[in-house]
Amino acid sequence: MHDRYAKDTDLLTFINGAKERHHWEFIYQFRKRDQCQRMAQAFTTMSLKPTALDYIYRPLGMLIMEAMIDQDKTGQYLSPWAFNCTLLEELLVEDRFESYLEYLHSFDAFCLRKIQERVVVHLSVSEGFGKWREELLGEVIEKMAAAVGQTAQGISGVLSNTKLLLEKLCLTLELDGDVEVPRDTLDSPLFSITTEWDRFVSCLLETLAELRLTLAKEFSQNIEVTKLLRVLPLKPQDCLFHKVRGCEKRCPFCKAPCAVQDTEHKEHRARLHRPKGLLSYTCDNSCSLSHMSCPADIAQDNLFANKDTESKPLAYRDYRTIFPDWSIPPEEPGNQTLCAYWRYVMVRFNERFAEEYKQKPANLPEEWEKITHEEALESLKELREKASDFMTLSSG
Repeated sequence: MHDRYAKDTDLLTFINGAKERHHWEFIYQFRKRDQCQRMAQAFTTMSLKPTALDYIYRPLGMLIMEAMIDQDKTGQYLSPWAFNCTLLEELLVEDRFESYLEYLHSFDAFCLRKIQERVVVHLSVSEGFGKWREELLGEVIEKMAAAVGQTAQGISGVLSNTKLLLEKLCLTLELDGDVEVPRDTLDSPLFSITTEWDRFVSCLLETLAELRLTLAKEFSQNIEVTKLLRVLPLKPQDCLFHKVRGCEKRCPFCKAPCAVQDTEHKEHRARLHRPKGLLSYTCDNSCSLSHMSCPADIAQDNLFANKDTESKPLAYRDYRTIFPDWSIPPEEPGNQTLCAYWRYVMVRFNERFAEEYKQKPANLPEEWEKITHEEALESLKELREKASDFMTLSSG
């Protein structure tokens, strides 16, 4: 009985000892895994997630712009002049004085606002944005997993400094993945501790899989288009604006945009000059808004004086002595069709422009009163159809 008791006591002692050893071994292994998980999670959150989002969102601006151009059936994005004609047609339909005022005085801002409205409408009905995000998410996660695998080749055992291997991982990803990985976070003490590389790689691949699921879930949620546009590094409205903006030069008299499409042109030409009263110019020795356009002033041998002439009168026909890079042909006698658009607008809002500029309304020719809305619109269409030859003109 005594011998059996002693054996049972030894067995119990052995079991208790083994239990305690297993207990501490479990805690040790758990803490090592927890440490690897925390390190992998931190690296993924601080370095890989920003890299993935940049990879996904960076090309979307151009993709959206290209899709809008491809799907457009009006041809409004074919050239700066085509887009300008579209805006003028919309203004005519809208028939709102404040919009004309914005167009005349803040042309670039007006264009950008109109383009952004188009982008919002496009994204509201298009499924391309969500599809592109899903595809790019899959691509970048695959590139990251491949970079982890490539970095892990030939490395095993305990590492005294994980930072060096993570820097190598970042470099591999940048070289093969067309991305830029933030590395400032690697200076954290968390990445300088001892860890088992194989275990860390396993945790890192797990966090990558979790990142893919998390971002996919975020992308599936309905978010306002304007909020989506704010996260894009390259805005589609900016891309489209630069495409349709064309030459930045404006007519020195009526501020009509240069319509020459050749990017290296040295002589500027506006396709559609407008009555200068629309920009607050008044007639000589009068408080009435001027109904004269630049081509008409040149044809009638009128004079002008401004800071460029040092306030000395100069004939409009001699404008090139002051503005040598501009070409403004004189108005053809009896040509009413090409000028119908702005003449109609001036008749329509003569009183409003005078009120805005605190001047007297323009004394308009009687024939202007007869121009109809349809004739104004038709004059735009005619200009648009005849513009192809004009827009490619350049000098020197």
